[in-house]
Amino acid sequence: MPETSQPTAVFDIIGTCFSLEKPRHALGKLGAPDYALEMWFAQALRDSFAFSHAGAYVPLNDMLRAELARTALQLGLQLSDNDLRGVLGAFAELDPRPDLAAAVQVLADRGWQLLALTMGATESTRGLLERAGVYDRFGGLLSCDSISVTKPNRAVYELALAHSAAETWMVAAHAWDIAGASRAGLHTAFIRSVEGSYLEVYPRPDVVADSLLGAARAMLEP
Repeated sequence: MPETSQPTAVFDIIGTCFSLEKPRHALGKLGAPDYALEMWFAQALRDSFAFSHAGAYVPLNDMLRAELARTALQLGLQLSDNDLRGVLGAFAELDPRPDLAAAVQVLADRGWQLLALTMGATESTRGLLERAGVYDRFGGLLSCDSISVTKPNRAVYELALAHSAAETWMVAAHAWDIAGASRAGLHTAFIRSVEGSYLEVYPRPDVVADSLLGAARAMLEP
């Protein structure tokens, strides 16, 4: 059931609202090159998408764990189980983007409903938002785990649409996430902080911004 007639902002969490620099640093301490983080995470997403497309499902944390061991081998690293656990544990301590609180505040002050829509687990997402001091601003935490389908499947964005009775925006730093939301009928705000630029073959975002706060302000413009 829709919970509000006010506009809704749906935030991606990992990478968009929270930086992946802590797991990057953890990998670096074990001798991994700087690009190892992108290599590992991209492969985890790829194989999550592929398995979901095949009609099955693995939670993102489980896929990250499996992919990390393989990525280490591809990079010629000999990592112990403790090493792997240490890198994965960094995901519980991701730092929020510097303007996350301000972006959330700007939208909340104007009466917008805020939702989190993530491929991560609900519990870990709650922990991140609580550590960032913004959990109480969110009206719902929605995870792909609840329907066993990954983004950018339309069904995932329909989770958010089911909680909104008015204009609904997806805010994400991943072009594929924005493209999926656009195909599902959401307005979209693409943040350049992770990928730098958008893909021309995808539906154009309604807003392109350099930061969360910039996107929030643009979303409020008539």
